[in-house]
Amino acid sequence: MTRREWFGPAAALLAPIRRRTVRREAALLMGGSGLAGATRMSAQTFLSARGQFLNWSPEEERYWFFSAEDGLERFRRLAYAHPAACELREIARSATGLPVYALRVGAGPRQIALISGMHGGEPSGPRGFLAYLDALLNSRTPFGVAVDRQKILSAVTLYLIPLLNPGGAERFAQHFPDAWHGTWIPEWTEANKTRFFAEGNEPLHFFSGTYVKKPPMRFTPDQIAQWEAAGNVLGSSLTDQGLDIWFDWDDTHGAETRGLKNLLESVRPYCVADFHNFMFPTEVFAPTVYSQGALAEEERALASALQTTWRARKLPFHDRPPRPYPKPAEKYYEDYWLHQLGARALIIEANGGMLAPEGAEYEPVPGERALTRRESLQTVFSAVDTLVERLVLGIA
Repeated sequence: MTRREWFGPAAALLAPIRRRTVRREAALLMGGSGLAGATRMSAQTFLSARGQFLNWSPEEERYWFFSAEDGLERFRRLAYAHPAACELREIARSATGLPVYALRVGAGPRQIALISGMHGGEPSGPRGFLAYLDALLNSRTPFGVAVDRQKILSAVTLYLIPLLNPGGAERFAQHFPDAWHGTWIPEWTEANKTRFFAEGNEPLHFFSGTYVKKPPMRFTPDQIAQWEAAGNVLGSSLTDQGLDIWFDWDDTHGAETRGLKNLLESVRPYCVADFHNFMFPTEVFAPTVYSQGALAEEERALASALQTTWRARKLPFHDRPPRPYPKPAEKYYEDYWLHQLGARALIIEANGGMLAPEGAEYEPVPGERALTRRESLQTVFSAVDTLVERLVLGIA
């Protein structure tokens, strides 16, 4: 795919915004010294300016960002520092003006799309992506794992959408200043449960009397105004427009969903993996309910490979044969739409600390515990690394 095809016709609509943004950001990140300045900056630390870290691992210190704007800056920095290997594209903007980025990395024949941050309150995916890109582009070894840059960049083309819902992620950082549930919800008490759903999820209970997610998961401006008038803020699972992208794949009201679908339609990737942070414990869902024959077997093999890696690295997960994600009674989810593109589809739900370990969707596992922040980061990093390696080997 050429550069012209990658940016596509829609780029003309965003070009004025992008030119202004890139000039401003380049000046900020490069200190006015051009591309060489960006390259030098890539050797510097990723550490947040937040201050001292208490008992944090090197990976947490390097990759855990505390706001969407901070995270977006780090992905921009990586792209600017490696222009030969990585291109940055803005595919949408949130209603509050935050960009949705896609990064294209490598130039190999097999195309892989990796998505995270669909819900702003699911923080491990974007930070795990940052760790993987740092390993791939800067030859670092997070969690003691080295990535073969030359092999991967020549074998596959990666399309990473690290923060699909930046508006929700920004609100989540305001609700939970460490951007981690385990810090602010140490116990799943009734009071903390109410706080989590009210501040960190969405105002369903306010309107329908339940926190169970049901279509259309879209709130009108009047409903949002009522919610905020009651002293609440818009939930971090939702976009700035008050919709849940998970329920937006068929009728597609959100700018973020449209931007992602346009990208995937133009690329038609071989495999798509979407990373979430809600299940307890960690689980990978594949094959899909729409898969059959060889496609289902390949999805199952990919899911099993992730489990093998998690098991080897002693990362807790739901250790049973992979299963499909439940088929919805209304609307359809992303896996149905992805199959129309001919893509293999995996939905990866990393345990997000002390996060909703109950309810109809969850199956308690005796002795299961919440992941630490570092383990959640490593779970996502390991899944990306294993998935890419498996698909690289599949080319041979």
